Amino acid sequence: MRAEPRAQNRAQNRTQQRAHAVRNAAAKKPATEASTASRRAVKAAVFSTLALAAWVAAFAPQLEEVRTRAAGFVSKPITKVQIENQWQRVSEAEVTQRLAAQVGVGYFEFDIDAVSASLESLPWVASAELRRIWPDTVALHLKEEVPIAHWGEGKLLNQYGELFAPEDAAQFTDLPKLAGPQQSQERVMQQYKQMSQVLLPVGLRLNGLSLSERGSWRLDVNGIRVEAGRDDVLAKTQRFARFYAQQDRAETTRFESVDLRYGNGIAVKLRAGGVAQR
Repeated sequence: MRAEPRAQNRAQNRTQQRAHAVRNAAAKKPATEASTASRRAVKAAVFSTLALAAWVAAFAPQLEEVRTRAAGFVSKPITKVQIENQWQRVSEAEVTQRLAAQVGVGYFEFDIDAVSASLESLPWVASAELRRIWPDTVALHLKEEVPIAHWGEGKLLNQYGELFAPEDAAQFTDLPKLAGPQQSQERVMQQYKQMSQVLLPVGLRLNGLSLSERGSWRLDVNGIRVEAGRDDVLAKTQRFARFYAQQDRAETTRFESVDLRYGNGIAVKLRAGGVAQR
């Protein structure tokens, strides 16, 4: 009777082992199938890539010809330049020379930045704007410099206090002559504007203004050299304007130079050689 329960237990154990083995096999089967599918997908992708590469290699000459024809149709050479404004100082020959290197280049290959920089290096060009017009044209608009004064020798100042040096700078004889140390042009120009506002109401024109290395100001007013010193130069200019307005015109025509560096007076040197302390 004791052997019978033992046999039953062994039978139950074998049954449980077989069930466990079945479950393990069922669990491993999806993973095996997924791995097989993955390998098949990789093989298919490799085969497709190789096939595409072979097709491209076989038809490369034809594809290159199609690409070249399409590029030629879309990006035609630039052959026309449309001028959008008139110039007074800029030479047409200089502009043509700067554009020559890019004329004939494809529409999309035309280097607008390089051409703009080249044109803006011309002395009379303040700025250059270019834009493409499909299929074969470039529009050009140039802004010229506006000179308002001479600066030193051979240079001109624009309205922003910037320097430029055209070859024909000397021909602008009506412009005032300004001078000063390096990088002082904005300061001198600002002082020039303030002094001009003081002098013009009494009929005086500021023809020149210079700042020395030591910071001393000298004015050229209606051909009269005026020394203003380093301090309170605008107040001294106002004092000179009041003094000049009170003088007889026949007398002021004899003024050769005026010294404003005195605290309570003005020294006037006459053209005949006399000196008047006022």
